[in-house]
Amino acid sequence: MANQFFIIFLFTILITRLFLFLKPVPALTVAGFRTHHWMYGVLGVFLGIIFRSLFLYSIGLGLFIDELTYILIGGKNHNDNYSKMSLFGTILFILIVFLLKEYFIIFI
Repeated sequence: MANQFFIIFLFTILITRLFLFLKPVPALTVAGFRTHHWMYGVLGVFLGIIFRSLFLYSIGLGLFIDELTYILIGGKNHNDNYSKMSLFGTILFILIVFLLKEYFIIFI
C-alpha cells in the first residue's frame, strides 16, 4: 500500500509539473482571491483521510508538496516555480515522503 501511495503521489507531481510547464495557466480567482493547487491538495488530503481514500490522499499530498517549496521561498511567478531552489526543494520533499511513506499511510 505504501508503494502504491508513493507512485500516485509522484505521478501527481510529475503530471502537474509537466502540464504547467507546457501550458502555464493562471490559477482560478474567486472574489479577488487567487487559488493555487496546493489549496486543492490540502482539501484532497483531508477528504482522503475522511473517506479513507488512498487515491485522493496521494493526489492531495502530491499537489500540496508540488507547491510547498514555491510557498516557502515566497514565489511570485511561473519562473520562481521552476527556479533551481524550487526544484531542489520539491525533490527534497519527494525524497522525505519516500523515506516516510509507511508513516504517511497510517491515516488511510
